Amino acid sequence: MNGPDLLPLVFMLPLVVAALLPALALKRPELSWALALTAALVTAGVAAVLTATLGESLALRYPVGGWAAPLGIELVFDRLSAITIVFSGVTALALVFSRTLAGGLGPRPALFHALVLVNLGGLNGFAVAGDLFNLFVFMELLSVSAYALVAAGRGSGSALAALKYLLPGAVSSLLVLFSIGVVFALTGSLNMADVAERLGPAGAPAATALAVALFASGFMIKAALFPLHFWLPDAHSAAPGPVSALLSALVVKVGVIGLIRGQLLFGEAAAPALSQVLMLLGAVAIVAGAVAATVQSELKRLLAYSTVSNVGYIALGLGLATTASVAGSLVHVGYHGVTKAGVFLAAAALIERTGLHDIEDLRGLGHRMPWSAAAISAGMVALAGVPPSAAFVGKWQIALGALEAQQPVLIAVILGGALLALGYGIRVINALFFRSPTHARVVAAREAPPSTVLPLVVLVGLALSAGLTGALMIDFVGPVATAIVGAIAETPGGR
Repeated sequence: MNGPDLLPLVFMLPLVVAALLPALALKRPELSWALALTAALVTAGVAAVLTATLGESLALRYPVGGWAAPLGIELVFDRLSAITIVFSGVTALALVFSRTLAGGLGPRPALFHALVLVNLGGLNGFAVAGDLFNLFVFMELLSVSAYALVAAGRGSGSALAALKYLLPGAVSSLLVLFSIGVVFALTGSLNMADVAERLGPAGAPAATALAVALFASGFMIKAALFPLHFWLPDAHSAAPGPVSALLSALVVKVGVIGLIRGQLLFGEAAAPALSQVLMLLGAVAIVAGAVAATVQSELKRLLAYSTVSNVGYIALGLGLATTASVAGSLVHVGYHGVTKAGVFLAAAALIERTGLHDIEDLRGLGHRMPWSAAAISAGMVALAGVPPSAAFVGKWQIALGALEAQQPVLIAVILGGALLALGYGIRVINALFFRSPTHARVVAAREAPPSTVLPLVVLVGLALSAGLTGALMIDFVGPVATAIVGAIAETPGGR
């Protein structure tokens, strides 16, 4: 079996195991977690093999059923699809973390594990879909599983948060579906590469502009880009700890990847309007998300608003549309996923061991849970972009793009957002390590078990050191950045 033949496995493997888990768990419930973890690890291995097989080529293509595109369904593994390594690896570590949380995963842990694998299958399928129809199908698959995972949290608040998540999610799905319908009416095709070639000759600027607006709006909601982020704080704070990590680190990235695919799909038809919108909303999101995070009293809500700010960085880089800024955004998609997963899991460990959510209530916990507290502290520093952390690479490249585009105000926004992030990170560190405990649960708390701490150490360790591989990552995503900039460079707004 050669490289392209492995391509269907990146989504089929987790989906097949997810379908089998509930039935298998009826007789051997203790196998549920082990099977789910094995599926996620093997999927990560497949994604790594595909990435290595990619080599110098731009994409691996797999015609489903032997029918060539555009008539047949085509799977495409390109340099953007390499994000499936992050999707699968983070999911595996979240499952390791969940091992000791059986009581917090609902009455049927096997169902929880199955939903996590369905979510992974949807994420990976979305990343490798070569046509708009299957892009939508996988988007719905991961969205529905995400709604269910949010509802799996304890308490009535989880059901309400899931409803708040579902309603805007349904609206975003309708917007994307309507856009796909318009595109099909204009081009008679759903294959994304074929559509990109046919849109220009279609000669319907008004209909194309409508398709761009619907497509972009739908994925902006999925990405929680300000001001369409209103669903995110409730959903992320109410969900179980491992689910919060998956949502913030991975699921919102689907919206970002959708916007990137949209830039490649619509090309010059989307620019300069889409670039300007992304640049404006991204700049506002960086500041608004960081300010909102600064004033939060609840730890997980602080981290949720931090995600809003970091999505703003990605949108700003895409909107600037320079090779440096787009490459920075692409790198930040993966690096932020790793960093935020580690921080959210660390926060979940602190909350699970104490039952406390407010930052002030967690005062002094760093001396009782040193590993978990050190992990979240290091992760907060990494999120601010302090070198050589992972976040530094993307933010630095985006700042270089703003300099290249002669946008000094945006450079100030990028720096200001980083300083605010460092500020609320120091606030958390100060509470954990430099304030006396005021709550009896903190005094009685003990460090989480090794299976809980291990994922934190791995993820935060990567977050702190991954900046050292920044040059390699920038080179890897370079062809995608060049393609995006090239697609819009012929318009007056292109740079």
